[in-house]
Amino acid sequence: MKIEVRNQAKIANKYIRFAKWKVRSICRKYNASMYSEIFIRKESTKPMVFSATVKLGVPGPDLIVTSQADNLNELWAEISDKLKSKLRKYTSRKKM
Repeated sequence: MKIEVRNQAKIANKYIRFAKWKVRSICRKYNASMYSEIFIRKESTKPMVFSATVKLGVPGPDLIVTSQADNLNELWAEISDKLKSKLRKYTSRKKM
């Protein structure tokens, strides 16, 4: 699976590696994704607000998840929860 990251917020590599790891592990669990793109932006500076969009390429329409948070750990937790629920819906529709 190919993962492309567009880091416009200039965050540290450890957060990028963590995001890739999260997306890769979720996609392996549901065995659905062909590629993924992660877009990271800084929405404001005071207070620091980050925005992330994850686009998963699956057969059919792509799955897109967006979230905002002031803490990067909270951001990835929220993104992973949303990805899991979208992939659960996708795999249940696929089995029908």
